[in-house]
Amino acid sequence: MASIHCSDMLLISIVLFITAAIFLHRRRRLPVMTPDLLLNIHRVHYLVINILTLSDGTFMLKGPWFANIDMLLTSDPANMNHMLSKNFHNYPKGPEFRNIFDVLGDGIFNSDHELWEIHRKTTMSLLKHPEFHTLLETNIKNKLEKRTSSPP
Repeated sequence: MASIHCSDMLLISIVLFITAAIFLHRRRRLPVMTPDLLLNIHRVHYLVINILTLSDGTFMLKGPWFANIDMLLTSDPANMNHMLSKNFHNYPKGPEFRNIFDVLGDGIFNSDHELWEIHRKTTMSLLKHPEFHTLLETNIKNKLEKRTSSPP
């Protein structure tokens, strides 16, 4: 079983963000320098939103050649629908993904093709059940009431 430690994830994240900063700086689409990126690491979600906004919702992140890290970031609903519903079979997760996330087993997040279809149909039937919505609404309401009534 492959495991990734917090320090490994932090290192990977830093490498990804430095790579993105260099790439965007070279293309002069986003004035991000590595020191600025490291100083604003606590705002990484806003950085991703800014990158996606400047690139019209889809951005190809090319990692360093020695790291073999290429990522497609997208927030375009049409792209998401294409990848997750209409042409899911064209985007297999592959053995590397399964090795990294083997702790998830063969569930919906770690399966491909026919097994994914079975998981999706089962999940959708549960999500469409009227009692599910009632239970979800009750749970959310209870959590919000607990959070707002107790001091932080």
